[in-house]
Amino acid sequence: MIPQTPVRDWERHVYDFLNTEVPPHVRAAGTRVVADVLAATVAGAAAPQNTAVFQEMTLADGSASVLGTDRRTDPAQAALLNTTAAITQEIEEGHNRGGHVGASIVAGAIGVAEAHDVDGQTFVDACVRSYELCTRFEYAIFAMKARLNDAVPWLIRDPHSTWTTLGPALTAAVCMGHSDDEIRETVRTALNLAVVSMHDPFAEGAPSRNFTAGFSAQAGVSAATLAGAGLRGSAAAMEAVYDPFESILEDGAFDHLFDSLGEEWWVTEAYHKPYPSCRYTHAPLDALRDAEADGIEPDDVERIDVYTYRNGVDMSHTRPTTLTAAKFSTPYVLARWVADGAISLDHFLADALEDEAVQALTERVHLHAEESYEEAFPDKWGARVELVAHDGTRYVGERDVPRGDYRDPLDETELTDRNRTLLTYGLGSESADEAIEALDAVDSAPVSVVVTALSE
Repeated sequence: MIPQTPVRDWERHVYDFLNTEVPPHVRAAGTRVVADVLAATVAGAAAPQNTAVFQEMTLADGSASVLGTDRRTDPAQAALLNTTAAITQEIEEGHNRGGHVGASIVAGAIGVAEAHDVDGQTFVDACVRSYELCTRFEYAIFAMKARLNDAVPWLIRDPHSTWTTLGPALTAAVCMGHSDDEIRETVRTALNLAVVSMHDPFAEGAPSRNFTAGFSAQAGVSAATLAGAGLRGSAAAMEAVYDPFESILEDGAFDHLFDSLGEEWWVTEAYHKPYPSCRYTHAPLDALRDAEADGIEPDDVERIDVYTYRNGVDMSHTRPTTLTAAKFSTPYVLARWVADGAISLDHFLADALEDEAVQALTERVHLHAEESYEEAFPDKWGARVELVAHDGTRYVGERDVPRGDYRDPLDETELTDRNRTLLTYGLGSESADEAIEALDAVDSAPVSVVVTALSE
C-alpha cells in the first residue's frame, strides 16, 4: 500500500503550505508574474519559428486556447504550445535562484484554468503557490546539476526539467478542483518526472530547443489529469530522489527551503526583463549603457571586453544565424546596441541578422570569467564592460544587478509599456489596448475573459 501521509518533513511542509493564505502584497507580485508571462506568450506565438508549426500542427478538440492564435485544443496540447511560446522571445520573467519559473506554471496551466472556468484570483494564487515550490526545487536541482553533468554530460544540459513539470501540474490540479488526496498524488507524480533534452542547442538556435519546456508543461498537465482519474504517485521516490539533496546543500538547508514556505515569499523577488534576450546578456548590456559610449558606431570599436560570472561566459558565440542563437549571444546583443542604441524583438529576425557591421563587431567582443562576479552569483548577476575605440578612447561601465531585478525594478509604467509592445507584436495595435486591459484584470476577471482578449 502506498503511504498517503508525507514520508519526509519537507514533503509535509509542502502540503501544509498549499492551504496557506496568500497575502495581498504577495498576490500583487504574483499578478505581475502572470501578466508578464501571458504577454510574453502572445509575442512568442508570433515568432517566425513558431507560426507555421502552431498553425499546421494537428490538434485534438478542446476548449483551451493557444494564445496569440485562433486555435483551441485540449489543455495538455495547449500547455505544450503556450509554454513553448512563453520562452521563445526570452522576455519572460524569472528568479535569481530559480530560472524562468513562471513560464511553465502560467502558460502551462492557463488552458486548464480556461477550460474549468476558473476565476482570476484562484488562478493567480495557485500560480503563486506553485512558484514558491518550483523556485525552491530549482535552487536545489542547480546545486546537483554540476555533479550530474560530470557523470553524464548531456543529462541536464537543458534545465527545463522537474520543476517545469511540477509547476503546471500543481496549478492545473488546483484549477481542476482536485481534492487534497489528488493534489498529493499529482505532486508526487510530477516530482518523479524530469523532461530534459540531451543537449541544449542555444548557440545553434534550433527551434526545437524551446519545445523542451513545452513538453515539460504538457507532462505536468497530464500528471494532474491522471491523478484526478485515480493515478497514485510514488512515496518512495520522495525519499530516493530528494534525500541526496541534504548532503549536497549545507546541513539542514534542503529542509529549511520548505519550512520557510509561507514566511519567505520568493515570488516577491522575481525579475522582469526589459530586453528580449537571455538574462546573462543583460548585465553586460546595462554596463555598456552605463559606459555612455553614445555616438560610437560599430566600425569605431576596436574591442569590447566583458567580465562576468562563469555561466555568463557561455554566451560568447559570435555571428549567430538564428533568432534563439542571437538572443543567447552577448557579443550580438552588445554589437546590436552599439549599432542601434536599442534592443527590440525585430533585432533578432533574419533581416537584422544579415547586418554585416553588427556581425563583424561580434568577433571583437570577448568574454572573461571574473571571480568577484562568480562569488556573487546567483544572488547577483553582475558584469563590467570595457569598450576601446580605434582612437584609443576607453569607455567603462559596471552593473551589480541587471535592470528589472527586484533591487532595480521596472516601474509599473515601464512594465505596462513593455507588455503593450509584446501584445502589439503578437496581436496588432488595434487589439493591444483590449489585451492590456485584460492583463490589468488578470487577478479578478474570469480566466476565460482574459484569454479571449489574448487570442485572435
